[in-house]
Amino acid sequence: MKKFSLLIILFLACTLAQAQTISDADFAILEKVNQANIKNTSMTSDFDQVKHMAILGEDIKSNGKLYYGKPEKMALWYTDPAGDLMLINEDRCIMVASGKKREVSAKANAKMRGMKNILTASLQGGMLQMGASKITCSEEAKYYVITADIDSKVNKSNIKKVIVHYSKSDLTLSVLRTKEADGSYTVYELKNKVMNQTIDEKYFTPAKK
Repeated sequence: MKKFSLLIILFLACTLAQAQTISDADFAILEKVNQANIKNTSMTSDFDQVKHMAILGEDIKSNGKLYYGKPEKMALWYTDPAGDLMLINEDRCIMVASGKKREVSAKANAKMRGMKNILTASLQGGMLQMGASKITCSEEAKYYVITADIDSKVNKSNIKKVIVHYSKSDLTLSVLRTKEADGSYTVYELKNKVMNQTIDEKYFTPAKK
């Protein structure tokens, strides 16, 4: 059964790759990263975030703690600004900012669904799953750098390009950069990562506000 499941995964990966522009060498890196992350069921880490607002010409810096659990649970609990939250639990997406809570269904909201796919695919090492028209890979001293041009017909988010750094030491996500059409971008840098430990379900529970 396990062998059969693996064959299905490889078939789907090859089919998706054919629908996107990817060289054989780049596909080998994508598969290497994906296979290394299959065994990872959870991640906790500190994160630093920089959100560049093109229209204002300024950067907004924040930080906090990230919690991730397969297949579709992710939460950013902010320390600064304290009390802010971005939470994904399957199709339920919740954001808390300045004390105001907003809930959106990723199933019903195409933009949120696209954003969710980008975030979870990056954490899972599954770049083929985020809806890209073209993917290229390069190497730095410490990282594999994977750049995905997002296909707006497939992924309806406002994101046009995703640049992800995976650590060469363990092939886990280290830096995620998303770019929008107007020049705005967001960078998440993960630090002090801990893999495959049980995460209390409370971190994936909506804030009561």
